[in-house]
Amino acid sequence: MLYVTVELMQKGFVFMRYILVVILIAAVVVFVLFKNHKGTQPVITANFIDLEKVEKISKFRSCQGHIVVPQDESETRRNMKHYVVLKPEFFGGGKAEIYSPIDGVIKSIGERPEKGLEGEIWLGNANNDWDISIQHLFILPNLTEGQKVKAGQKVGMAADKGIDVVYGIGAKEVKMIEGYQSPYSALDSIFNHASAAVLTEYEAKGVLLADLMYSKEFRDQNPCMLEGNGSQLNDHDHPEDWAMLHE
Repeated sequence: MLYVTVELMQKGFVFMRYILVVILIAAVVVFVLFKNHKGTQPVITANFIDLEKVEKISKFRSCQGHIVVPQDESETRRNMKHYVVLKPEFFGGGKAEIYSPIDGVIKSIGERPEKGLEGEIWLGNANNDWDISIQHLFILPNLTEGQKVKAGQKVGMAADKGIDVVYGIGAKEVKMIEGYQSPYSALDSIFNHASAAVLTEYEAKGVLLADLMYSKEFRDQNPCMLEGNGSQLNDHDHPEDWAMLHE
């Protein structure tokens, strides 16, 4: 009888260890999946630019410009930001206002002249790692890091021919990927997080959500090519890479 009791206890300990291992593995999986995705991702409730001044927008995962990919290299040789190009009459800087697309806070403000960035502003929610980066703008001098902003609030002016827009998670350090110094842990299209009202503004210009991006499957099957040995992509003016806005 004692032998049976001991045997049952041993089986019970083995079962408990099994359960603990399963719980530990599940906890690790949850941590890995959500460590960079806490809270609710920012929803775009206002446009970041006056569409009357915009000529075209590059598609998410286009072959325009240079490589822009996440550090985990789950996607490679593509540009996962949007280039927003002004109509020629608004070239030259200071002719197109830039607005915060969300209610949130200013996460970061900076200039990187060595990267050709006149000004860059990161906007997001205090409890979330996903942010919006708007690049190539003259930032209003009264704005400071940590300051709250409202959707539709003016934050600057386009610096030259347009702006770059990124929806992503910034990494702690940059990682070199095929000549590109990636500062992003994750990337998505800002338009995947736009409200119906904002998307309606684009539809009025003849641009649907599907017109603003390529799927991962499409780009994986149709990879971008590099120009030389650097991170520059070689398909600079392919018309299919652009969503043209109409009057």
